[in-house]
Amino acid sequence: MKKENLLVIAIICIAVIGFVAYKNFNSKKQTDSIQGKGFVQTSDSSKIDWQNYAQGRELAKNQNKHIFLYFHADWCTYCRKLKKTTFKDKTVLKYLKDNFISIEVDTDKNQEMAAQWNVKGLPTMWFLKSDRSKISSIPGYVDKKQFLHILKYIHTQSYEKMNFQQFMKTI
Repeated sequence: MKKENLLVIAIICIAVIGFVAYKNFNSKKQTDSIQGKGFVQTSDSSKIDWQNYAQGRELAKNQNKHIFLYFHADWCTYCRKLKKTTFKDKTVLKYLKDNFISIEVDTDKNQEMAAQWNVKGLPTMWFLKSDRSKISSIPGYVDKKQFLHILKYIHTQSYEKMNFQQFMKTI
């Protein structure tokens, strides 16, 4: 075989390998990060599986799970702190993933929804039943230990039997 033929074959092989690698990378990228209007859903176990509002409500109904509704903005200092601390804790991540449908709302991108939920300050977190009825809201930053207690209080439906202070005495 001539050197030119071998060179052409090598270039074709490199091009095919490059194309296959590119397709696999993009396919994984699309699977791991599905973006919607002001929302991000990921399948990474080190991050919260954020849903958009409509999808999250439907999932909560179908899976009979409580909803964790989180209002934030990029400029919000305590929102960033929540994401860097509380929302990075492995125990919090697992508890949210196993027991809640998490919905993230960027108030700058979705001002109408923030107004609908009467969000006055950030961050604001709401907890809802699977039928979308309101349980309670939490304004401001919450550390990972306190947030985990709140998640357990909501998930166990202890809010129907006692207030949060009484629940804390049972832990």
